[in-house]
Amino acid sequence: MTEPLVDLELASPLTLLMEEEQHGDRQAEEALFLSFTTDLGFFETVVLGVAQACGARVSLVGDAAMSVIDPRAVRRAGRAYLPGQAVCDGAFHPKLVALVGNKRATVAIGSGNVTLAGWQANVELWTVLRADQSRVPGVFGDLAVWLSGLPERVRCSSGVPEALRRVAGGLAALCERAEVVHPNLRLVSSSERPIIEQLPAGPVEELAVCAPFHDPGAVTLRRLVERMRPRRLVVSLQPGRTELDGHALADLTAELGADVHLDAEPRYRHGKLIEWVVEGRRYALTGSPNLSAAALSTSLENRGNCELGLIAPIDASRIPRGAIVPTADLLPLKFSIRSRPERRGPLLLGATRVGQGLHVMFARMLRTGGYLELSAATSPPETWERVGEVPADVTEMLVTYPVDGGSRVRLVTVVNGQVRHSNIVFAVDPLRAQHRSGLTRTSAPTTQPGQLFNDERLADKFLADLNILATSLTQPPTPVTPAAASTDTARVEGVTDRSGGGWAAYLDECAGRLGVPLLRFALGLPTLPAEQEGPNEELLPVFWDEQFADDADAGLDNDDPGTMADQPATVTAPPDLRTSDAATRRRYQRWADRLTRVTPRLELPERMLVTRLLLWTAAAGAWDHDDHAWLDFLADAVSELGSGTPPADVEPQVASLAAVGLAVLSAHAPRHVSTATTVAFTRAAAVVDHLLPAAEPEYVEQYSDLLRDAFGPALSPYAVQRLAAEIVQADPLTDALRTLAEQGREVHRHRERLLHVTGTFGNARLVALQAVAAAQAASIVGAWATSSNGTWALVVWRRPDLFTIDAGPPTLWRHYRLTGLRDPRSLAAQRSFDGVRPLPHGPLLKPFPEAHAVLADLGLPSDPRPPVDCTPWPG
Repeated sequence: MTEPLVDLELASPLTLLMEEEQHGDRQAEEALFLSFTTDLGFFETVVLGVAQACGARVSLVGDAAMSVIDPRAVRRAGRAYLPGQAVCDGAFHPKLVALVGNKRATVAIGSGNVTLAGWQANVELWTVLRADQSRVPGVFGDLAVWLSGLPERVRCSSGVPEALRRVAGGLAALCERAEVVHPNLRLVSSSERPIIEQLPAGPVEELAVCAPFHDPGAVTLRRLVERMRPRRLVVSLQPGRTELDGHALADLTAELGADVHLDAEPRYRHGKLIEWVVEGRRYALTGSPNLSAAALSTSLENRGNCELGLIAPIDASRIPRGAIVPTADLLPLKFSIRSRPERRGPLLLGATRVGQGLHVMFARMLRTGGYLELSAATSPPETWERVGEVPADVTEMLVTYPVDGGSRVRLVTVVNGQVRHSNIVFAVDPLRAQHRSGLTRTSAPTTQPGQLFNDERLADKFLADLNILATSLTQPPTPVTPAAASTDTARVEGVTDRSGGGWAAYLDECAGRLGVPLLRFALGLPTLPAEQEGPNEELLPVFWDEQFADDADAGLDNDDPGTMADQPATVTAPPDLRTSDAATRRRYQRWADRLTRVTPRLELPERMLVTRLLLWTAAAGAWDHDDHAWLDFLADAVSELGSGTPPADVEPQVASLAAVGLAVLSAHAPRHVSTATTVAFTRAAAVVDHLLPAAEPEYVEQYSDLLRDAFGPALSPYAVQRLAAEIVQADPLTDALRTLAEQGREVHRHRERLLHVTGTFGNARLVALQAVAAAQAASIVGAWATSSNGTWALVVWRRPDLFTIDAGPPTLWRHYRLTGLRDPRSLAAQRSFDGVRPLPHGPLLKPFPEAHAVLADLGLPSDPRPPVDCTPWPG
């Protein structure tokens, strides 16, 4: 065990989770994350899977007023982990990551919130401590005491006190068994007394500080100087980022002859650091406290923040030191007070499933009554129903209403005629949320694809199992466009986070859910003879099992296009429903409809399976020849194959299946007439076109082989790949013209990279956005929208930047940066710019350099006006 350091090299606590996972023994029993701001969507996408792969039950606790929630991105809160919250008179501000098991424990105390910024974008500071069965840092005992006592000092949602005490118990148990090392480490917190009082009383040889937030008047920095009495003071300043009072700092530095150094780090430095030197030895305080009174010089019981830090000796200074800032340059710096965001309405602390219904906790006693609304876990996040009345003057209550774990809950109040909604919390199912993932072996299904069509009861059971599975998976319920998928590198179907096992380990997990026959069917692999299937435990051991399949066992690890042909397939013909009675056929039609509806909430292998089953249901004759209702189902399923970025191991299968699905749609879609099928085909092709170059003939053949009798020559490998090539090589603006025309828009191509929509409409900016969305695959595209009522707008898209210029008077200029799941198509789908904020460029009345640059790239003047006489573009 090495001496713990303030580690600037630790890019993210995710590294610590992956290190633990790589041990492979899943010994971690608890994974605890404390944070000020929490982003549950980020947590589920990036953190949760790795933490569970370590074997741990997972608990996340943040300040109740600071949780960032996109309900469509949060799919497992309350079911797969505990989404805990806490409140106190100040801010609940500690940053802690703890992985605790009976063999090892890793603890990181630092400055990063559980957000994308805190774990990736910002420059943060962490002190990392490790323990095993032979040695343990003595500070773990102090941390155990702090954790177990925290629920007495802050108000926590249900389940959080138990989680804190379990982690504390695990740390204490290691301390009892192992040799205590690193006695010179010291834990500090604001629980009982101010942190500043736990720092040494001077004199010290040097005091150096770096923090993103100071006090107005430099009050806390002055108090720190008065306590430690340094011979030399060093302050690190990040221009434009560090919040401080320039006049007060200038006065202090002039009094002490202090040095203020310029921090040239381009990223936001969010790490907090106080260093001092005593008798030639340097020490550092790292953790959560800023240089503010609430953080450093006020205790929790006196309405200060809840803060946590660690004092450790360090070998060299970690303070950023650049050019000296002259005192005169400090004077213009103004302190802008950043208050916590004001919530309009009461604050929910948590909601927990109990035997009688739902136990709801409020952050503080309610001043006015209201009513609770519920959005069921299986329903769209926009769907709410009123489930119970809430009286005033309560801090918690019981609602006798059946609620599934993961359902969304909010409080609605009416004040002076205005409806106010509280924050959203997720109903916690305690048994599921605190279950250690993957420690129970289950029997895998052995259902063959054809059996689903020979036994209606088996088909219904399969659908019910898919619905149950969908409630526990991470997949958001809305499709992700190719553009979003390409930038959303964190979400790669939850597979690449499984270090060591990778895609093969993930297939083991899927085999436990679906069974080997259906999994192979989904992946375009020939079904093995029954005697080779065997129990799932023997064929595909789950990835947490320490036993591994023998090399002679039949499995998925060796399946690739080169070996497929040598394996016999037992399915020789698709099912046939044409001879079934009308009731049976209608039942399979409804079955296909329900399969399609559950698909957005499934993961990749299940989505592939649904697509294949839909193709088989149509080929089997569940619908009459002139009934094309199934084409919409197929278009939706094919579109879902484009959700996210598939792992490289399975990209050829996904692309080939998408190509086969598009070929079936295209065979029913007239080329020169706009029909519902044409629209469905165009919609699906736009979502999966980025996948199609990876299609391979072997998989195209496997997916289409048994369907040609039903769908004809359109499914020949040559026809499928020719169609894929046409889609990939299509001009986005040409396709956009066709799409907009199908939508009834009067549109033409104004220039090579410009569209022009004319007509009568009230919201020109939305119309221009819809035009850009239709062509968003282009590297750069602009769209004019001019209405007969005199209004106009220009929207320009060049990933990831979206610019809008719309007439007033006055003309308004806006610039949006769309990342993650956001793109023009998603904004057009919601018919608004809600959820995205324009980047600041000063008053909206004034253009800015970035807008001028993109206009120039389109050949437009810096003060553009809509065209009057449009000459048809010759291309």
